[in-house]
Amino acid sequence: MTAFAVAFPNAAIFIVLASMELLGWGTAILCAVLAWVGVAGVLRIYFDDLRRVARYATALRDKFRGTPPQHLFFGAASELSSLYTQITNAFRERIAHLEAQTSTDAEILDHLPNPVVMVNRQRVVTGFNQAARGLFHNLEIGRDLTRYIRDPILLDAFDDVAGEREQMKHAEFVLASDAHRHFDVLTARLPAATGDRNFVLSFSDLTELRKLEQMRADFATDAGHELRTPLSVLLGFIETLEGPAKDDPDALHQFLPVMRDQGQRMQHLIEDLLSLARIELNEHTPPSDDCDIGKIIDKVAQTLAMKAEAKGMEIRISCDLDNTEIVGEEKEMTQVFVNLVENAIKYGHPKTSIDVSITLAKNTPGALARYRHDRVLAVAVRDHSDGIAREHLPRLTERFYRVDTARSRAVGGTGLGLAIVKHLVQRHRGTMIIDSEQGVGSVFTVYLPAKASDNIRKLHTA
Repeated sequence: MTAFAVAFPNAAIFIVLASMELLGWGTAILCAVLAWVGVAGVLRIYFDDLRRVARYATALRDKFRGTPPQHLFFGAASELSSLYTQITNAFRERIAHLEAQTSTDAEILDHLPNPVVMVNRQRVVTGFNQAARGLFHNLEIGRDLTRYIRDPILLDAFDDVAGEREQMKHAEFVLASDAHRHFDVLTARLPAATGDRNFVLSFSDLTELRKLEQMRADFATDAGHELRTPLSVLLGFIETLEGPAKDDPDALHQFLPVMRDQGQRMQHLIEDLLSLARIELNEHTPPSDDCDIGKIIDKVAQTLAMKAEAKGMEIRISCDLDNTEIVGEEKEMTQVFVNLVENAIKYGHPKTSIDVSITLAKNTPGALARYRHDRVLAVAVRDHSDGIAREHLPRLTERFYRVDTARSRAVGGTGLGLAIVKHLVQRHRGTMIIDSEQGVGSVFTVYLPAKASDNIRKLHTA
């Protein structure tokens, strides 16, 4: 049809010449047909060039890849194809530059020690770094921020910044876990050039600072309360020896052993308080060394064998596992099981056994569910004692909590042993379950993640 339209003026001229008898009708019709065929041939070649350029453009649009058409007959089509190629190359260079820039920005972000989360106005997560992934489990782009953070104070701070009432705002955030972690969260607006990443939340860890503050307060309260009694006894005896019993050898012989016992009690108490303070300070940092629980239990049994034999007791160990390794500090794990076995000796009936078993946990306690460890060791220390009433069990690991204060002090307890055990186990991302039946005895079961490649990764991101 295009060829007919282009050839029509020529055909009209031939018809006019034929009507004026200047040209025969047959010749005129033949010339008109030949003109149309010539124009159609030229246009077919031209349109074929355009179709090849169009297919090239379509390939660039759909796949961003394509081969420029070769041997084009018309210069306009060749210029159009060359223009498409230049535009494509420019786009490819720009995209490569943006990808490199994005990769560099991501690497810089991942190397930041503080967790960083980017969100848009709708509170949808648009980006984060590796530190944030370790802090919030299952963190994903495209998820709502409230899926991971439900703290109203922090969300209100975000709303103030999003509503342009504040340019940036700080809020304190506590991440609920076995070891509570405190963060100062800075919410700030990003430049418009960042696209849909409108806001950034930067988390600065305040856990160590808050623990130090709490430890100072607790130490002053607990130490003052526990040290008052032995100190009063010592001062009373010293005043007596300086006064009425100054020259009384019998009184000196009677008072000195008591003074020594009270002094040792204060020494043990201070050592335990300092040990607990160090443990709580590092509780949120997972261990990095390896240790073998089976070997540790054997050493503990050998160390405490004489103390057990003095009461006619026997420490029996059962373990059917070939591998009892965990990611943990040997010194700290030794302290855990020394405290538990010593308690079993102190409170167990004479001439009974202390049974220590090492097994793989079949049912992981709920406290470890969020870590999703593949293999968990269960180390149970069972004694044969008077047992503990159930109402006391939830508070046994509190510092200075005693079921029977007089008996605990009589056997040399400071009231800190189980608190130390709890915090050491929590540092190893484990937990302890206490079960007791009055008149039968008690079982203290420590659950620890066994050493495995997947467990190690989860332990260090917990």
